Amino acid sequence: MTAKQSHAISENPNNLNLVEVATYQRRIRASQERVWENVMDWEHLPHLHDSNFQYAELDEAGDWGWRIWSAQDRHSHVELCYDLPKGRYVARSYQGKNQVSEIWTLVTPVLDETDIEVRFLVPDVTKDNQLSVGKFFRDLYSTLWDEDEAMMIERQVRLDSQSNRHPLEIDLGFEDEVMATLPLYVELKSGRYRIISVDGQLKAHSTICPHILGPLDSEVIDNKLTCPWHGYQFDINSGECVLPANATCRLSKAPKITISDHDRPRIKVGFN
Repeated sequence: MTAKQSHAISENPNNLNLVEVATYQRRIRASQERVWENVMDWEHLPHLHDSNFQYAELDEAGDWGWRIWSAQDRHSHVELCYDLPKGRYVARSYQGKNQVSEIWTLVTPVLDETDIEVRFLVPDVTKDNQLSVGKFFRDLYSTLWDEDEAMMIERQVRLDSQSNRHPLEIDLGFEDEVMATLPLYVELKSGRYRIISVDGQLKAHSTICPHILGPLDSEVIDNKLTCPWHGYQFDINSGECVLPANATCRLSKAPKITISDHDRPRIKVGFN
């Protein structure tokens, strides 16, 4: 790294003239477990937050936190460190050797929800610029937490779902009517699936990413599905994860689609 880092969980380890430009408080409609899971997950940044993070490449990670390159030329980076005993973490951003921000977040559980309190510290900000710089950070974090909260809520719903209430097989109806209403979504005992047409052939695939239960409702491009949370890609035919290359997860087994040979064929989908 170009800048000195020591995984510091003390304030201002680089002895800068830091100015607290703003604070941000909010109740997140997700448990502390989901919030910390999200904080520790750097991979979602360029996917879920693609309007603010165009690039993220891991440089180092450990039980202290993680550090990523935030630009492809490796000129800028972000280091995030956990202080779990105190329920807080700090993110420091750098451009070259210059630290540009230090952001502390306090995480407090409230039943099944979580309160966060964020302090934004920026070096060498004048009084004249403090309001505008503070507004920039509050607006940025409002957007980031909106996106994170939606993901955490959706993940919790899937964790809580009881798929065993659903059947093993479903009769979708007459073939001509089914083809006119694609894509279709079905709930089977083993999960939720989408029925689509790819090159004139019906395909069924899981709508749940096996990585951390993200949505797989994207357009199929070159027989691949992409999860918007972390950018994982899956081959719709084999179910294998093709990106990232070192991933070991794969799509759950797809149900079988059968078409009767009657005068007006019917379509069934399931595992019978």
